[in-house]
Amino acid sequence: MDFTFTEEQDKFRQEVKDFLAKQLPADWLTGGAPEEETDEWWEFTKKFLLAMADKGWLSLTWPKEYGGQERPLWEDAILGEELAYARAPGMDYWYRWKMISALLLNFGNDEQKRKHLPGIASGEVHWAQGFSEPEAGSDLGATKVRAEDKGDHWLVNGQKIWTTGAHRSNWCFAPMMTDPDAEKRSRRLSMLLIDMSTPGITVNVMESMEGASHVCETFFDDVRVPKENLVGERGRGWLAAMALVNIERSGTGFASLPQRVLEQLVQYANETKCNGVPLAQDLVIRSKLAQIAIEIEVCRMLAYRTAWVQNTGQDVTSVGAMIKLFGSEMMQRISNTGLQIMGPYGQLEPGSKRTQIAGLIERDYLWNVSMTIAGGTSEIQRIIISTIGLGLPRM
Repeated sequence: MDFTFTEEQDKFRQEVKDFLAKQLPADWLTGGAPEEETDEWWEFTKKFLLAMADKGWLSLTWPKEYGGQERPLWEDAILGEELAYARAPGMDYWYRWKMISALLLNFGNDEQKRKHLPGIASGEVHWAQGFSEPEAGSDLGATKVRAEDKGDHWLVNGQKIWTTGAHRSNWCFAPMMTDPDAEKRSRRLSMLLIDMSTPGITVNVMESMEGASHVCETFFDDVRVPKENLVGERGRGWLAAMALVNIERSGTGFASLPQRVLEQLVQYANETKCNGVPLAQDLVIRSKLAQIAIEIEVCRMLAYRTAWVQNTGQDVTSVGAMIKLFGSEMMQRISNTGLQIMGPYGQLEPGSKRTQIAGLIERDYLWNVSMTIAGGTSEIQRIIISTIGLGLPRM
């Protein structure tokens, strides 16, 4: 493995940095960003994503026959790294575009590709991911939302939850229970594409712990889905879903997102005094910051290794679980360390009168609780690593 970037890759990274500097206001991370999930934020996010589409970055690695640039996966990793470092808006929408495009390119038929890929590449059609249910999270096999075969259509009934951005999305891709009597649980599910404007769909927005309103619960009441919206073979939705979660779990953002936090904590320690002495002179604080730096570098190497495995066409399941496990737990440790260093100031939310570093630590501390749950819990990642990575027997 050689993680030295080529001259062309370095040029692409600089292109992304220049793009972000142009698109995001100078005070983006210090209070200049619109309040998340407001109408103002959504309008800004849509314009930003459309600007990414104009650069061809929403279809960066696609085959040219579908409007892509056939650029190496490494460039997609670089793009994700820089977007996360800048805390660019709409990152979750970008990831879902990556997932739905992978679903269509690998499992979809020609008609589905022709119909849906252009809207993804243009940034004009937004997608929600309907995997989780109230009783089916990490255990996707427990999916209960029913899609009954009615001859010329599927009739869908049930509830999905944590469908992030469903209230902003035009379409949803989701595994549904089509064959409840199949002997194997993995053969009971099929992947469907659902037009969110279809009668019978109700979306309720839920406010999460950190104050954002982007997660939703989605109800399906006798929703008619055309037969042609089945992606891949009937009863093979599990296979498609597992391929997609590897995209969700892996990514260079696990390292670059906390890198920004570390830099701001270092600046805070240099500029803030206690009893006339900068916090940076405190050996305990220096030790904690050094530990964060070590963990971020380990995470970065894991992220690069995951990108290398993907780029060489190898199975990414085990290494993807490693970066997801280490990265998500590391982000929680960093938030906790930030609170310890900043004390009560670290508990002030964005917009508070005396908040420091724009309330970043408070926001991250609350948000990062979900990181070890969303996309598969830490326990699930350890099971994947032990069975697929180490070859231990299933329990």
